[in-house]
Amino acid sequence: MIRTWVKQFRLQRMFFKEIIRFWQLTTKYNASSHTDEDIQKMQYTLLRENHTIEKGLSMREPRRGFGQQKVAELMIRLNKYIDLYWDRDPAFLDYPLSTIKAYIDYTHESGINISKIENEYNKLLERTGKLGVEKHAGITEMTKKEVCQLCNKDFETLLYSRHSIRYFTDEMISEEILKKALTLAQQTPSACNRQGWLTHIFIGNSSIDLIKWQGGCRGFESEIRNSILVTANLKAFLSYEIHQAYVDGGLYAMNLINALHSLGLGTIPLSCAFDCDKLKLLSQFNIPEYEVPIVIIGIGHLYEKFNVAVSERKEISKTNTFH
Repeated sequence: MIRTWVKQFRLQRMFFKEIIRFWQLTTKYNASSHTDEDIQKMQYTLLRENHTIEKGLSMREPRRGFGQQKVAELMIRLNKYIDLYWDRDPAFLDYPLSTIKAYIDYTHESGINISKIENEYNKLLERTGKLGVEKHAGITEMTKKEVCQLCNKDFETLLYSRHSIRYFTDEMISEEILKKALTLAQQTPSACNRQGWLTHIFIGNSSIDLIKWQGGCRGFESEIRNSILVTANLKAFLSYEIHQAYVDGGLYAMNLINALHSLGLGTIPLSCAFDCDKLKLLSQFNIPEYEVPIVIIGIGHLYEKFNVAVSERKEISKTNTFH
């Protein structure tokens, strides 16, 4: 009896310490606070805001004149970046400046007058001296034939040919092809081979309802008629493996995305990083509370031609340290 009580006490103490530690770290380092005081926080924030513009451009039918306030806010933050960190990493600005240029070009073609944005953009170019910046940004057009040829060539080509797709044909995905992708993803490594991941497949209206719950697809919710919710089963992990569910679940989700892509399907990963109140609402989809959501993968058949966000990747010198 005493031994059981001691074990429970130690477990509760460990969880309490973990909660305190997590709260301390997120309070200190999250990008929502003191953003301008840290170059990394500011760059991550600019990348997020920049991608908002790219996403809008990559829709099947972007709304005419969309995003003007977002672009204006992005340029305000870019000016602040120049004030604070221009001397430390001036090359970082090439990508967002090129995205704004792509936005201006698209809006011109739509016949929308955005002279105020253009004036502010030109001032940014003058400040930076980047008058001839021509980095590939915004969107790029791809074809279904091109993707199908590339995704079965070799692993390197598979990775470079994968993009997040935000609109699909009406064709439903067969159970056979889904099972093949799931079988391929089952080769994912996991802690002690426990394979604690689970998948929930949503088709038709149930998929659209799930996407609406997720809330990050305004403007193209109805496009995602097939989706997979990847979860991790907490019953697979021991008391001290606080984060292992997310590690194993994340590994599996990426393998599943690549497997779907290798079979010629388009995908888009959608975050499930929400607070507990929102996560409780997953019960409406019959997801038990011992399953933690990892990601929703929107899936669909590709159009013959479609646009994708360029989403430039960082140089590995920015993200890697050799020890």
